[in-house]
Amino acid sequence: MGDDVEPEIGPGSRADEIMRMYPETTDFFVDLGICSCGFDGKFGKMAMQKTLEEIARDKGIPLEEILKKVRDLTED
Repeated sequence: MGDDVEPEIGPGSRADEIMRMYPETTDFFVDLGICSCGFDGKFGKMAMQKTLEEIARDKGIPLEEILKKVRDLTED
């Protein structure tokens, strides 16, 4: 039997991975300006590839606030 356990969402979780597993989080990330429409800086990574920790730092939002919101959205 396979591992059907979904990984815990934490500071190192990437936005694109979360949205792929939990489409219901898409609006939250779009509201933060996180989308797949471009790169962050000349040699940066796509905003969607950033971790929650990077997003919190870049947006000036407490990490715990972002984690709580994402976890609330993904609860069964």
